[in-house]
Amino acid sequence: MRISKSTKISQLIKENPETIEVIASINKHFKKLKNPVLRKILATRVSIADAAKIGGTSVDVFFEKLKAIGFETDLQIDETHPGTETKQKTIMENINKDMLVEMDVRPAIEAGNDPFKVIMESIKVLPDDKTLLIINVFEPIPLINHLKEKGYESKTERPEPGVVHTYFRKSSQTSDETLPEIEQSELNDFELAVSEFGENIKTIDVRHLEMPEPMVTILQETENLPEGHALFVHHKRIPQFLLPELKKREFTILSHELDENNLTLLIFKKK
Repeated sequence: MRISKSTKISQLIKENPETIEVIASINKHFKKLKNPVLRKILATRVSIADAAKIGGTSVDVFFEKLKAIGFETDLQIDETHPGTETKQKTIMENINKDMLVEMDVRPAIEAGNDPFKVIMESIKVLPDDKTLLIINVFEPIPLINHLKEKGYESKTERPEPGVVHTYFRKSSQTSDETLPEIEQSELNDFELAVSEFGENIKTIDVRHLEMPEPMVTILQETENLPEGHALFVHHKRIPQFLLPELKKREFTILSHELDENNLTLLIFKKK
């Protein structure tokens, strides 16, 4: 198979399953491809060029690794290396450093907290002439994709090892699309919904897991959920990035908050 930098990771895996181990050896971020659920979500959306950018390496590194297991590559040499943002500079080349709203989410993530709500609150009040700068330890691909759908351009830089700067600025065209909402339930209504499934219910607890493992675990369980069954989840917070994926799979989610760091979810498909 002849490949280029636009070839999707899913195509590589389909052609040769050894691709998973080969790519996982390039960067620790790609070890997640070994998880079948994450692979299903990410591999069809990410090209070799995208993966190189996420891993902070060059397309040529991918080409060399993939040629070793039988892939043929385009003769064109890729000149994009870590820290090079050629494509993105054409999108957001006029960032005014004096018009930045800076947010460092590293302390929140280190404490095991999801900064999504705080980021979205900042986005809501961000003036059109301002740019939001998120400082993180990795490139927030889910956030980039979500805000892109809402009409925000983005640019990512790596000023030093282990530090990622992602800039967001509202484009001329915006979308009013919002994340699907969880149905908030009173205790009696929630317990009634649970009781309707009787023994056809599986309980899991993801409160002890670090991101993104709660999302991965829940998706794995829903993949194997028999028809007419429900998944009961103990969670610390509303799983914002999980909602679009469950919506695509036509699941309904009910929730009941027990306290600030403890809520329960009921995930099922309506008949």
